[in-house]
Amino acid sequence: MSKFMGLLKNEYIKQLKKKSTVFIFILVAVFAFGLAGLVKVSLMIGGDVDEMKEKFRSYDYSDQIDSAKEDKNEELVEYYTYLQDNKINQTNWKLDLADVMFDQGGSDQSFVYQAAKNYEGDIKELYDGFIKNNDWKGYYEFIKKSTDNKDIIWAIDYALDNNIAPEEDSYADDADWRNSVLSSYIENSEKAAMTASDEQKQVFTDRALTAKYRLEHDVSVNIAGSSMTEMMSEGGGDYETGGIEKQTLWTSFTSSTSVVSFIGMLIIVIAGGIIASEFSNGTIKFLLINPRTRGKILLSKYITVISIGYIMMILCYIFSLISSIIFFGTSDMGAMYVKTSAGVTKAVSGFTYIFEQYLLSSVYVVVMATFAFAISSVVKSSSLAIGLGIFAMSMGENAVQILKMAFNVDAGRYTIFANSNLQTIAQGQTIFPGQTLGFAIAVIAVHMVVFLLTAWDGFVRRDV
Repeated sequence: MSKFMGLLKNEYIKQLKKKSTVFIFILVAVFAFGLAGLVKVSLMIGGDVDEMKEKFRSYDYSDQIDSAKEDKNEELVEYYTYLQDNKINQTNWKLDLADVMFDQGGSDQSFVYQAAKNYEGDIKELYDGFIKNNDWKGYYEFIKKSTDNKDIIWAIDYALDNNIAPEEDSYADDADWRNSVLSSYIENSEKAAMTASDEQKQVFTDRALTAKYRLEHDVSVNIAGSSMTEMMSEGGGDYETGGIEKQTLWTSFTSSTSVVSFIGMLIIVIAGGIIASEFSNGTIKFLLINPRTRGKILLSKYITVISIGYIMMILCYIFSLISSIIFFGTSDMGAMYVKTSAGVTKAVSGFTYIFEQYLLSSVYVVVMATFAFAISSVVKSSSLAIGLGIFAMSMGENAVQILKMAFNVDAGRYTIFANSNLQTIAQGQTIFPGQTLGFAIAVIAVHMVVFLLTAWDGFVRRDV
């Protein structure tokens, strides 16, 4: 064992003495540390979010009133004048009531409209009383009596029991996050009830269950939907309600998992040259004259490559967290990842979730590094091994997608490129129907065995 540890130590010394390896570590640190700055800058120049919020928060409807007067639309004049006089902006809970009073827009499927249809008295007078008296409890009780929807009743009871008044300004810094999550629960419950598609029904039901979990467990900030893969998925951007839009450290920290792919490219450089360079430089002779088997020499090199990769990922995790704190502060450090899939809710701390994403993403890195390592053992040129490894990592998944989308080649599901990205497979984002995490792991295991056997056979049989 001590002899093998000596081999491993020797490999680390050789790698760390190389300027290219030191440069690679510096690149990882720079990318990980600079990512938060890039996210911060992109948020600053990406759009006038504050200006948009101020527009929705304004009580001034002078322009709308003037426009309605020019069009001689007395109903609109009365409507906007009412909003202005009662200080009802576009984020105010009273807006829905005013819309019903003046028959202005809104969905006729919403519970506010449905309750109005079933009311036998003067709904305009009733809703006007709720608005002017700020009688939100009376409004909630009225809605509760007007519906048999158990989800709406649950949400109202939750708000009344916890004294959660609806927001006058949902964009305010002190706005209660529970209101937006309650709205998400009701909205998705209603959509689930009205949707004919079983698949879509499950999506909306899962979102409603997530909202309910957050309310029951007091999860104020949920980072689900903030990772790049989830934001790009259908409905991913709508998943998070109440929290992540505050631009906390999670805004950038969740994006740090994208750096793992970059680390994969750098590890391929090390893996592609760690064996081929020994033969091309003639230094393999100094290793073989010692009483150590070729198998142990090969294993020490492989462990060195993989362990360096994981060291880089750990550094990336740490640097990304530090830089995220520097650029975004320490607010909402206790945020959680809460997401429901097929009726099962997963809830873990934000730090645990991101660490899990690093581990899932690292699988692709390990597989591609092993591929480059195998190539390095059978060719003399380290450049060829590195080139093939980077090409496979960059183009492999795209090639499978093209074969599936353009030519409907289903056999692509058995390739390593269709199964290595466990991060997306775990989230159900696959191009092949029925592709599961277990199937992907099985395919990876088979390919890894092939790659390692190729590396061992090539290294053991190779002439010096």
